[in-house]
Amino acid sequence: MFENENSDLRGRLLEGALRIVDTQGAAGLTVRAVAAAAGCSTMGVYTHFKGKSGLIDAVVEWGFGQLDATLEEAHEAAGGGCHGLVAGARAYCEWSLAHPTQFQVMFVAAIPGYDPSETTRERVWDSFYSHRARVASALEGPDADPARWHDAAASLWANVHGHVMIEMLRRAYGDHRPELCDIQEAIEATVAGLDPSCAR
Repeated sequence: MFENENSDLRGRLLEGALRIVDTQGAAGLTVRAVAAAAGCSTMGVYTHFKGKSGLIDAVVEWGFGQLDATLEEAHEAAGGGCHGLVAGARAYCEWSLAHPTQFQVMFVAAIPGYDPSETTRERVWDSFYSHRARVASALEGPDADPARWHDAAASLWANVHGHVMIEMLRRAYGDHRPELCDIQEAIEATVAGLDPSCAR
């Protein structure tokens, strides 16, 4: 998971935190448990993260960094524009479903007592602003309305995020039937709704 940090205590602590959430749930995430999972004393958590909240901040920020890189790569590989938005939305679904525990820590307020730092809150918004810039570049044109970009970006993110949440719930309840809806088709319809030219 942390390919470049497996031999590093910081990386082991981050990896251990996610493993605990995955196996024991958010309530099991304690400084003592994370330290034990990483094979160090609790001082290791305080040295690297100043405590539990700092550790979770680091997990959240690492997740958004990975997600941002994934979306940008998909967008560029598709050539940007509307095709890039569709590719990025699909990549969002695939990354989220491949990293459900990381996704939970990033988006679900389920860890008791955790309050994100201002730095982490700003990092989350940075991800949205990057997404908004990609949407704006796809909608640019002689009749483009800058006032639409924010709403269009929020609409696309919310739609794709909603599909991810539904799919995660379906899997959590052991429903092995095909996806309730075709995510690719839904993504294409959402992007086309942002601008008629995207439907072509």
